[in-house]
Amino acid sequence: LGILIMMEVRMMEKRFKTGTEEPEGKLIARAKKGDIYSFERLVEKYQKKIYYLALRMTRSHEAADDLAQESFIKAFYSLKSFKEGYSFCAWVYKICMNLTINYLKRQKFTISESQLPQGSLELVEDTGKADASEQLVRDELTRKIESEIDHLPAEFRAVFILKTYEELSYEEIANALKISKGTVMSRLFRARARLQKSLKGYL
Repeated sequence: LGILIMMEVRMMEKRFKTGTEEPEGKLIARAKKGDIYSFERLVEKYQKKIYYLALRMTRSHEAADDLAQESFIKAFYSLKSFKEGYSFCAWVYKICMNLTINYLKRQKFTISESQLPQGSLELVEDTGKADASEQLVRDELTRKIESEIDHLPAEFRAVFILKTYEELSYEEIANALKISKGTVMSRLFRARARLQKSLKGYL
């Protein structure tokens, strides 16, 4: 709790300061020495990406907020283990994904279509020229796709989202989830196969 209060105070102070963007390596080096302001700069840079990653996995704004916050808190207290030259964003991605998967397993995650954030996953292209009936069909298809993604096992869903929406490479996904590249490819194949089967009557 103390670290959160300090970060909030520092964020308020920063509103009255101006400055140029510093190299990420320097921010990390100072953060490792306990400089909270430098760490906040890193949080500001990546907080949206981490939040939306958690949101895509959980479909819950409240859970995504908590998981993103927890990810950065854990990252702050684990900075000494961060290896120089490694991507800070990928490192926090890994922390967030592990926390999110554990959250989903604990919750035995299920969700109704009414709980889905509308427009969170734009899988169906909107030309802007369709009539009302075509729009309804697209909306129904989007909800169905999102619902089927939610019903994938957490491990499959993680790989699918990181590849499809975050556009990470197989190597980046393997590093983030601490699994082999072959396992990434296998889980992605199985996730796509399940979705293809469940959406057979829609696509």
